Amino acid sequence: MTIDTDILKILEAEQLTPSENVESMCAKIKARHPERVQAFLYYGSSLRAMNDPDKMLDFYVLVDSYWKTHKNPVRAILNALIPPAVYYLENENANGSVSTCKYSIISLRAFESKSTKRALLSVIWGRFSQPCVLLFPKTNDIKQRVQNARTSAIKHIASLTSPLVSSPVDTPTFWSRAFFESYNTELRPEKSDGRTREIVNRYQGRYEGLSNALFGKPNEHGEYQLPAHTKIQKFMCKSSWVWRRIIGKPMAAIRVLNSAFTFAGGADYAVHKIKSHSGVTIALSPSQRKHPVLWSPVLAWKVFKSGALKK
Repeated sequence: MTIDTDILKILEAEQLTPSENVESMCAKIKARHPERVQAFLYYGSSLRAMNDPDKMLDFYVLVDSYWKTHKNPVRAILNALIPPAVYYLENENANGSVSTCKYSIISLRAFESKSTKRALLSVIWGRFSQPCVLLFPKTNDIKQRVQNARTSAIKHIASLTSPLVSSPVDTPTFWSRAFFESYNTELRPEKSDGRTREIVNRYQGRYEGLSNALFGKPNEHGEYQLPAHTKIQKFMCKSSWVWRRIIGKPMAAIRVLNSAFTFAGGADYAVHKIKSHSGVTIALSPSQRKHPVLWSPVLAWKVFKSGALKK
């Protein structure tokens, strides 16, 4: 078997039947963007805490066209330039409870491109090398494209982690380092080291399977022999992660601010996210809440001046 085949088997084994509230929310998203949705990727804390009604549902929604998906041409342009576009949605369930949802729109083509080494930042290949569930692909071809992209994401993050760690290495150490580096390029509320170890420990069997696929069988101590790297290769790899940290956090802040334009109360949502990620509070005037697009240059300057991007 090839590496890709082994990884695809692991991804297929993660598939599950969605709960009623998840299925209902996906149907509502489809109705909001008729004929455009190609597939959903369900991920995040609500997936890990299945059926917890207090958890906001998180989806990446893969579409065929930004221009046809968004009613607003400005939103379409922003989505193309700074993907993904983030939307908020509520849905009343059959039992009378209300589910909340945050979904991010990205084109299928962009998702494929950003899952490979062509993408500098780890927004896609870092996130979707972790557990998630592919839901309601429009065709079998689209399903295969998404899973192939996720396979590329896993191979890519592994290739950018291997030069950073000493060989032989066990599964938790290797994959924790991979996600530690990826998380450090983003604005996150939790400590990267503890969070990444928790994620790997929760899904250790999965990551052992991926390590077997990528590096072969472990030794008697459960450690894997990694490919050899020269000093120059190690230096270049470390340097690439430095550049991701320099570029990644400002880009993450821009994406959060961009989300302020996509739903009611979005400006408050954006500053809440910035506070939770960095501890920095950004004050909003009534006018800035009402007209976030008009005030966006001022809000961007506030974020920069506050030092939130350095956290």
